[in-house]
Amino acid sequence: MEGPNLRGLPRTLFSCPMELRVGDQTLRREQAHGNLSTHGLFLCAEQLPAGTPVHVHFTANPPADMDGVVRFRDADGIGIEFTAVSEADRRSLDALIAEFTENEFPAA
Repeated sequence: MEGPNLRGLPRTLFSCPMELRVGDQTLRREQAHGNLSTHGLFLCAEQLPAGTPVHVHFTANPPADMDGVVRFRDADGIGIEFTAVSEADRRSLDALIAEFTENEFPAA
């Protein structure tokens, strides 16, 4: 189960390599999974307190980097809101979302 459904944008499921930077610690995941939109993501299995600043790096092609903050946490994972995304990374994020959607990950 996920946190509160306060989102206004559709999400797509994802499963791909990514890194989550918290302070000077980097958490690498070879097959991170959850759901993703242009404004944030739900990441299964991670447990960080709400309010934690994070840096998200999708190592896919094209790569994408976003700054964000953990907005909620539950038993299944964390919800991250993106707080800073460059225009180039926004285009990469849009391409990743399109790829995940085309690869038959259903919309969440």
